Amino acid sequence: AATLEKVIEKDPAISAKLLSVANSAFFGFQTSTTTLSSAIVRIGFNNVKNIALGISLMTVLNGERHARVLDYMRVFNHSVAVGFIAKLFSQKIKLSIAEEMLMNGMLHDIGFLVLSRYFPDTYSNVLHALSGEKTLLEAEEEVFGFTHSDIGRWLAEKWVLPDSVIDTIFYHHTPSLAETNDGHVAVVHIADLFTTKNILSVTEKDPEYTYEAACLDTLNISESEMADIEMQMKDELLTNGPFQF
Repeated sequence: AATLEKVIEKDPAISAKLLSVANSAFFGFQTSTTTLSSAIVRIGFNNVKNIALGISLMTVLNGERHARVLDYMRVFNHSVAVGFIAKLFSQKIKLSIAEEMLMNGMLHDIGFLVLSRYFPDTYSNVLHALSGEKTLLEAEEEVFGFTHSDIGRWLAEKWVLPDSVIDTIFYHHTPSLAETNDGHVAVVHIADLFTTKNILSVTEKDPEYTYEAACLDTLNISESEMADIEMQMKDELLTNGPFQF
């Protein structure tokens, strides 16, 4: 932990975020930690690795553009929450990919950050289009001709991220279309829905989330099992207070 702390402390942004995560409701501690070393022990080495990488990639897109239309911290908090929910859900249904899911969940909406930073004025038209009955993807397609999932996949491919992350970014709203890494995509789809409904939506003006129940078949769980798991996660997580990273 001491060796890892010396590396992390060189980046104040990552250090601050790791402390916030360590003190979040996901870990359920009654007392706060104020040191990086104790935060690293509390979070765990694999989580620290994934969180630090995810934070680094998302921070690249946190430019000082005053015209930015989406709240960066809202997108960040939503993304980290989806990552943790995806990992927790994977553990509950005993998937072998559980350790990978934190990273997959954290980066699933990275396309939002690209569009918000580089096309703020145009993206405001997307949010305006949500006043009708369009889904978020339909509104993006109408205004841009592509979606945040498309631009997110493009960036993930440029960065040569793992195939499972690329597929998750591209298919997390349409998991039935995923031909590879469908388990990763299904988990993040469910985690995204849970987070949007119970913790924090990615935009203030969020449309009804389109849920694909076929994810349950992909993961070989029943609707009643899903309902039980959702209740367990609410009891374990939401009773510990608000999620702020």
